[in-house]
Amino acid sequence: METTLISNRPTVISTVPATILKFRKAGMNDMETLLHFISEYPSRSCDFSVGGVLLWTDYFDYEICVIADTLFLKGRDERGVFFHKPLGSLPENQSLELIKDYCDAYAISSRIIQPQECTPENIEECAQSHADYLPDWREYVYDIEQFLKFSGKKMEKKRNHLNYFMNHFSDYEMEILDGSQTVDLIDFNDKFNLYHKEGDTFDYESSAIGKAIENYTQYPFFGLLLRYEGRIIGYTFGEPVGDTFIIHAEKGDIEYRGVYQALSSLLSREIQKKFPEVKFLNREDDMGNEYLRQSKLSYHPTKFIAKWEISA
Repeated sequence: METTLISNRPTVISTVPATILKFRKAGMNDMETLLHFISEYPSRSCDFSVGGVLLWTDYFDYEICVIADTLFLKGRDERGVFFHKPLGSLPENQSLELIKDYCDAYAISSRIIQPQECTPENIEECAQSHADYLPDWREYVYDIEQFLKFSGKKMEKKRNHLNYFMNHFSDYEMEILDGSQTVDLIDFNDKFNLYHKEGDTFDYESSAIGKAIENYTQYPFFGLLLRYEGRIIGYTFGEPVGDTFIIHAEKGDIEYRGVYQALSSLLSREIQKKFPEVKFLNREDDMGNEYLRQSKLSYHPTKFIAKWEISA
């Protein structure tokens, strides 16, 4: 394939040979590249965020390729190679054709993860209309306003937990994460992990979050922690992408009733101050964990980002 640039926009003028898609391992050196595509082509899906790629790069063996101002992201799971929907300026049919040519050249299936926003009312219709729906990969998206005070009848239980925390632990201290709390956060994380052994995925996530804490200032993350009587009792962080803030981590000591509601409420308040354009919170997928699924549903998502597989 050759490309010509007209007004700084690439135009495809011939067929691309498969060999032009040259993937390389994704890593911290790709931060600027990822930030470019995330800012120029914002998505509400956590798949298209810095944390969504770099925190999970070893778990999914992520590799990237950039051509014609389009990002191609290739991963691997227990079923083999998959691709996320390409992100960038190439028309969809052309970018999918590149993936098909690549897969044909290497004799692999062209499994492409396709996201689509669905409301709670039509999520079943979305799922039934696609034979290869991936229920464990759907993401939970919420209106940020409902996390400020958990107002309304359907949020009464969450509001009661929040009020209990505010009334019984009113001397809590909140700190914006800035890299200076690394030692205390690692200590809290290590203790948290001792009591939460939930399988290989959890172990990987805990390790990845620990590494992110150690290198926190290198990421475009924003978050906070809570202390009570001087020690950390919870923390949370994520990143803004367009009108959505994607939550990558949220861990709390449940001996302090309401700590999770306090974390999410206070973070939502601080997000509105720093990123007034943010309207939604993406609390990511449930990874097929039934406990996480019920927990995320209990906060009454405004919408889902459903996902299914297509072939190029």
